[in-house]
Amino acid sequence: MSFRNFAIGPVGKGALWFAIGFGTLVPLGVAGIAIAAARKSGADPLGLLAMQALVAVAILAVLLPMWRRQVAFDGRQLRVKATYYSRQAPLSDFRLDQARVVDTREHTEFKPLLKTNGFALPGYWAGHFRLRDRRKAFCLVTDPSKVLALPHADGRVWLLSFEHPQAVLDILRRAAA
Repeated sequence: MSFRNFAIGPVGKGALWFAIGFGTLVPLGVAGIAIAAARKSGADPLGLLAMQALVAVAILAVLLPMWRRQVAFDGRQLRVKATYYSRQAPLSDFRLDQARVVDTREHTEFKPLLKTNGFALPGYWAGHFRLRDRRKAFCLVTDPSKVLALPHADGRVWLLSFEHPQAVLDILRRAAA
């Protein structure tokens, strides 16, 4: 059986503005510092270009994974790809009777507090976190107002943003029945 992709919510404005700011201000700042240093010392412009290339590669390595987002379901397995992180689990491992759609701004116990191994920007969480209520969570949250909280048998909660989280929960519940 092939996997069906669910529509993930778009990346929020906070994360986009951070990416744009980080992706432009850091290279401009490094370029300004490098040009000033080169003028003082008479350094080789080729070295400046090499430094700028290194900064660009580092920034791309941080920002490009933001767009690696996928949640797929084949009727038996749920597979999530979130930036550098991936998880897959059979549907039977989830407690779908306890699953619910939450707004993490209202239900703060579901808001990631501590990044244990993850990627976090304002309003964007991907990877492994500890929640405010100290539970472990695997997150792919792009819109904190539309989050499907899926309790897993291992005690973790999977927090996943979708365009229509209730529809996804209904699909998962029908498949488990």
